[in-house]
Amino acid sequence: MMKMSVGTVCSHADALITERTRSTPSILWIELTSRCPFDCVFCSRALLRGRGQHLDFDLYSRLIAELHQPQVIRLNYSGESSHYPHLVEACALASQRGAEVELVTALAALPEHKLEPLVASGLTRLTISLHTLDAEQFQQIYRFSSLDAMRQRIERVVELARQRRPRPLVVDFAFVAMARNLSQLPAVLAYARDLGLTHVAVHPVIRRDPIPERFEDELDQQGRLRDDFVAALRTGVDDCRRDVPDVTISVSTPELGPRLPLTAVPRHHPWPLLGAARLHDCDQDPWETVHILADGRVVTCEVRDQIELGRLDAHTTLRDIWSGPVYRAFRQQFVIAADSHCRTCPYKRAQLPQPLPSRIRAADGGAAGLLSGWHACEDGAVWSRPQAVLALAPARWPRRPRLRGKLPSAADGSGNRLTVSIQGAEPLHVHQHGHQAIEFDIVLPQPAGHRGPLVYRLEVAHPFRPSDSDGSDDRLLGIALYAAGA
Repeated sequence: MMKMSVGTVCSHADALITERTRSTPSILWIELTSRCPFDCVFCSRALLRGRGQHLDFDLYSRLIAELHQPQVIRLNYSGESSHYPHLVEACALASQRGAEVELVTALAALPEHKLEPLVASGLTRLTISLHTLDAEQFQQIYRFSSLDAMRQRIERVVELARQRRPRPLVVDFAFVAMARNLSQLPAVLAYARDLGLTHVAVHPVIRRDPIPERFEDELDQQGRLRDDFVAALRTGVDDCRRDVPDVTISVSTPELGPRLPLTAVPRHHPWPLLGAARLHDCDQDPWETVHILADGRVVTCEVRDQIELGRLDAHTTLRDIWSGPVYRAFRQQFVIAADSHCRTCPYKRAQLPQPLPSRIRAADGGAAGLLSGWHACEDGAVWSRPQAVLALAPARWPRRPRLRGKLPSAADGSGNRLTVSIQGAEPLHVHQHGHQAIEFDIVLPQPAGHRGPLVYRLEVAHPFRPSDSDGSDDRLLGIALYAAGA
């Protein structure tokens, strides 16, 4: 067996970090404004941002223009985006780049005459923050506007969304779960069902900053969810899934699941990392996701949003920061789990250290070789995003690495194409024709004389969105991977 020096191993690790990182982010959270008329009990916006400010629209326009194949642009963060004076124009610009454009809003404060322009703006998903259907509790939680105003706007926007052509606007609810409002979850689910909505996202309350509310019924002294609250939330969600089966419930944290030991296969691990465990990725990973705040600051994610990696201005582009030394240093710290925020983050996926695999089987849950652009394994397959990266240890001659999977059709039946590329070799193409998905089993290109990891980039010409035909799954998907490697 060939031995590699420490320098060679480090060089390979740096190369994998480079290969995992897109030229510009494909998933962006852009805070259009840090101003908000609401004063929700769980929000730290006023503490951290004070009066707040709007994002300069010229800066926003330049930012959108420099993106390369963005997939999802979420136009919100700590402020209330419906108060941004250029909201409709911002949605339209993002939509013109071909991205899914999403917005989370408390909606009750948006003037009714602005609902129709917003629905027609190119927005693809509107998530409404609805935490109770009790009028008195609404005042206690939001501390602005009223439940009546919220319901009037919800019902109007749902009506407008259904009328939009050619693709209806997806509307759903987000519910911040606290001990005080957990009993309201069934009512919110039933309301969604009665409106014809198909999805509610449940977010257990968090407290990262010293806001007045301590949430002692939900959180321990370290700010982690208490076991008794997790149990109550799990029961509440299970009951709602049984009683309102027409509405899908997603829970933002894996803390409601069983506590399983780490293995070589990456999995969600919301508890603090111990020993030699390593990070594989997270829900807002540093390979394709970024947050831009209203004052131009660029940060990695929600958990590290007070650590600035750069600031956009007239002279500094997102690409400058994304590819710059500060971001590169963070990615190196990320992969070895050296950042304390990441080690304790509930949204990470972790694993025990292992060599790069020579073979990946979806039936085993995937592997560390699925570097970026992959969803969790489901039904014996791992779905990719429209662009994805995988890496394999070199195959021993004369064996050649293969790729086996399924390529869906284009929505209009005009045909689809998968391109597989690796530096130093001609790209390989898989063609699909007509309306039926095809299964493929191909030999992957392997450059002559190549040494070190084999890093393959996969890209589909026409992403597949399951909700276009049935259901509420609005993910943009590329291929279904069954196996890769020798």
